Amino acid sequence: MAFARYKGEAEKALIAAGFRSVYIFRPAYIYPVEPRKEPNFSYRLLRMIYPVFRALFPNQVIRADDLARAMVDVTIRKRGERGSLVFENRDIRAMVESTQPSESGGADPAASSRLDGEKQ
Repeated sequence: MAFARYKGEAEKALIAAGFRSVYIFRPAYIYPVEPRKEPNFSYRLLRMIYPVFRALFPNQVIRADDLARAMVDVTIRKRGERGSLVFENRDIRAMVESTQPSESGGADPAASSRLDGEKQ
């Protein structure tokens, strides 16, 4: 897959560029929250089956607004730290879930352990 190869090359180049911090996000299918004209049949099909797909494969999808929220959160919380972090879709979803109130009324602190520096 050419896309994956080029994305990998770009990630390596960013890490090697010497930036103080690099955060790489690897989301899976990004669900567009706002209605739009889908570019092809496969996108239209995914939009129709998204609720079922999300229920069956929760780590293979993420809403666009949740992805944006996680990206902003990482930038704000990790400001000033050196190094690079790679966030797979599972990590991104955990960040989003950690910022949403749990049934007990507060955010789930365990879900944000990756962002707080705990190695997995």
